[in-house]
Amino acid sequence: MKLSNVSLVSMMAVLGLVAVGCAAKTDSSSDGTLGTDEAQLVSDNSEAQDTDDTMESGVEEPLSGADPTDPGTPADGTDDGALLAKIKANPGKWFKPAGCITTSLAGNVATHLFNGCSGPYGLANFTGTVTSTYVRGNGTLTITHEASGFKANGAEISGKRVVVYTRNGAVITKHRTGDWTGTTKNGKAFSHTADFTATWDSAAKCITRDGSAQTTVAAREFSHSITGYKRCGIGDLGCPESGTIVLERTKASGVSASVTIEFLGGREYTVTGPKGGKITRMLACTPS
Repeated sequence: MKLSNVSLVSMMAVLGLVAVGCAAKTDSSSDGTLGTDEAQLVSDNSEAQDTDDTMESGVEEPLSGADPTDPGTPADGTDDGALLAKIKANPGKWFKPAGCITTSLAGNVATHLFNGCSGPYGLANFTGTVTSTYVRGNGTLTITHEASGFKANGAEISGKRVVVYTRNGAVITKHRTGDWTGTTKNGKAFSHTADFTATWDSAAKCITRDGSAQTTVAAREFSHSITGYKRCGIGDLGCPESGTIVLERTKASGVSASVTIEFLGGREYTVTGPKGGKITRMLACTPS
């Protein structure tokens, strides 16, 4: 089960659908359809989210020591040596061709060198070095990933992300914070500051996600928040049971562009524009 695919599958599919057919309108409408400003907001968010998802799925999961058969569960072990053995061995299970990633250890610091790797979930072209520090304590595993000019799936990324894993019975919680900059795969400069929490319940087969980010794409700044997202039991293409995404940009003039997306359970979701108009649309997903 992939915690990161909360955004890769359900959110990106919705945001892409929201943007369709909106760019030709000048102003947002009271019926919920989106104007030019809102369409640009959705497009910028989708581009930034694609870059962030690439690092979450293509770096955080493989470098957590997780096995590809259980990517939401990070490495553990009876002692630090057992954990670090998985940290060294498991990344090579995620990337092709064989030997394209090498991991060297110095104490609790791992240097992961990528050389033209194809990653998980159809991601590709991972090249560069990620330095990761692993610290266990008080029932947590904290991993700090740092990179400069790292290339991943067409994007180039520099910065730091800190991921803290905790376990309570069958539930694993992943809290991720960080700041990073670079260029998207479309060549646009971006910066991103994020704070997200996701959970994976291996018994109930449920994932949740909450958090927020502040992002700039091509000098256009906006915020992204998600609250109450939950999906259970059906896999990556399943329909979310609940959740709300809010995108907002405030211009220097004080004029605000905003889009609110609410999952209603099953395939239905609503889109609300800045004037309060709301429309209901259908998500391409599999109801539970």
